[in-house]
Amino acid sequence: MARENDHQFVTDPGHTLANGDRFVVDAVTGEGLFVRRVLEDEQLADRPVLYPAAKLATTDLGYAVTGHTGQGGTVTRGEAVFRGGEPREWAYVVLTRGRERNTARVITRARAADPGAGTRADPELARADLLRRERAGLPVGVEQQEPDAREPVAVLADCLDREAGEDSATEYQRKSLVRADHLGLLHARWADQVRTADYDRYQRIVQDALPEEWRGQLSPQATWLYRTMKAAELAGLDAAEVTQTAIRSRSLGGTRDVASVLDARMRAMVEPLVPLPLSPWTERVPEITDPERQEYVWRLAEAMDVRTERIGEHAVRIQPEWALRALGPVPEEPAERLDWQQRASAIGAYRELYGAGDQADPIGPEPSGSSPEQRAAWHAGFAALTRTDTVDVRTLPEASLWHMRDTYKAETEWAPPHVGRQLRGVRLAAEDARQLAIRSQAEAQAEADPDTAERHSRMAASAEALQPAYRRIEASLAEAMDDRQAWERITAGPRRLAVAADSELRRRYPDRQIESLRSAEPRAPDGDEITKPQPEAGPAEPPEWVTQLAEQRRAFQDKLAERQNVMVPDEDPDYGFLGQAWPWQERDPDAILQPPRPELRPCAGIERLTGYEMPDMEAGS
Repeated sequence: MARENDHQFVTDPGHTLANGDRFVVDAVTGEGLFVRRVLEDEQLADRPVLYPAAKLATTDLGYAVTGHTGQGGTVTRGEAVFRGGEPREWAYVVLTRGRERNTARVITRARAADPGAGTRADPELARADLLRRERAGLPVGVEQQEPDAREPVAVLADCLDREAGEDSATEYQRKSLVRADHLGLLHARWADQVRTADYDRYQRIVQDALPEEWRGQLSPQATWLYRTMKAAELAGLDAAEVTQTAIRSRSLGGTRDVASVLDARMRAMVEPLVPLPLSPWTERVPEITDPERQEYVWRLAEAMDVRTERIGEHAVRIQPEWALRALGPVPEEPAERLDWQQRASAIGAYRELYGAGDQADPIGPEPSGSSPEQRAAWHAGFAALTRTDTVDVRTLPEASLWHMRDTYKAETEWAPPHVGRQLRGVRLAAEDARQLAIRSQAEAQAEADPDTAERHSRMAASAEALQPAYRRIEASLAEAMDDRQAWERITAGPRRLAVAADSELRRRYPDRQIESLRSAEPRAPDGDEITKPQPEAGPAEPPEWVTQLAEQRRAFQDKLAERQNVMVPDEDPDYGFLGQAWPWQERDPDAILQPPRPELRPCAGIERLTGYEMPDMEAGS
């Protein structure tokens, strides 16, 4: 295919070389190629012409071209390669060039290249992927990760959902107005103002609490100290009291870095606690000496409260997939509908604020302690998700708190064992056996020495015999992990209340030695027979761990059936029951083609300022 024009070079009667001309090679000579041009009707020119070798530098191979090069042209058969990141505009072009046939060849196990420069993914995403892979029993090492194969039509669906073209002016205006009060945007401004005010206040608290001889400029490690003090306040403690307790606990003699020492002492008191329920943003506005900044922060808090409420209202109207999976269908009764909306507000606000969660897991894993505000927001969303946000442990008597705390043992006693590590090892061993069988078989075929070839053949036969045994073990462990995930979803609420009760007891009695919560879940089976099965072992004498795992699974299934049969009675005995006490439902797989995602309406203040009236696009979505 020619890539430049040359009006002096006649390719066939009445036509000179043009960019995009395609040729078929008839012969190769030292001076160049004898070619015939492909005409509009896919016929070839009558006579070949010498294509000089000097022009090959501006010539591409013509049997495979990019979608952009092929745009506007027509070929006999189109073969398009998709990796999953292409936009819909490109997909339309490459799938409509062929006259007789258009084929999409989809890469379902694409590996993304590691960029050497530019932006990096948030480390929290890698942590979430690590937890997900460990719980699924998949390899977690970077060099061992194998992307999951996807359905080809699902990869194409992603392409059809991705637009490369720019929005129209009207669409761009509508999206800009909708996102004018996006929580991520507002919170970035809020954090910039509030963090400075909080850190100044924490610095004064530390300096006032320190003995005279230790006062002075703190090291840069004070940033982590202030974060711990913020976490203490979010857990319901007084930052000044915690600081004084940390200073009085032991002598500061010999201390090199006061900030690091105080941070370590405070974390020992704060880490066992969970954040208290979050109050509205307007109730979290700190005192700022500058009146203009104080008013600005107040207006930001008010806008974030309004946005949070609108997220719940939007979820009620649209009923997104994540909300239906997390909270179930929207109730018809007004009071229950309002409760559903408030829960969706808490979950949706966390999703929008930190960009976390997906359709299957609405809020994702619990963030690390390096971000106290995000961890508090996650616990607020988790409480709404597990329907425990209506229980305020701060108002409960001490006896109720101890009883609620003791339920942690009862809830963990019937937990299936966590066999993710064993499952990961079995899957890795199965893959090693598969590769060993292929390699040994190839070496046996290529080996000239009969003895060496026989040894490789025996290794290949042994590796092939191990693979069915590994598959049997993998099936047993995978069933145990499915049970484990079901247990975690069912008991998430009661276990959270037990942890909250433990935190409240520690807040009420900071000087009392309270034993840490300990899980009573059974120990996972262990032993060399899990990762090194004996293929010749018959089914009459299964290994001990197989029997143990089967007994644990039967006990779990009995307990699960018992839990699902418990119903919540209504206040009116004639009415019946309100539903299951521990509701749990299987999660259906996502549909490949998703409907368009409706946007929120702009807030009333934005519409008044701009005079823009947004069309009602949600009703018909």
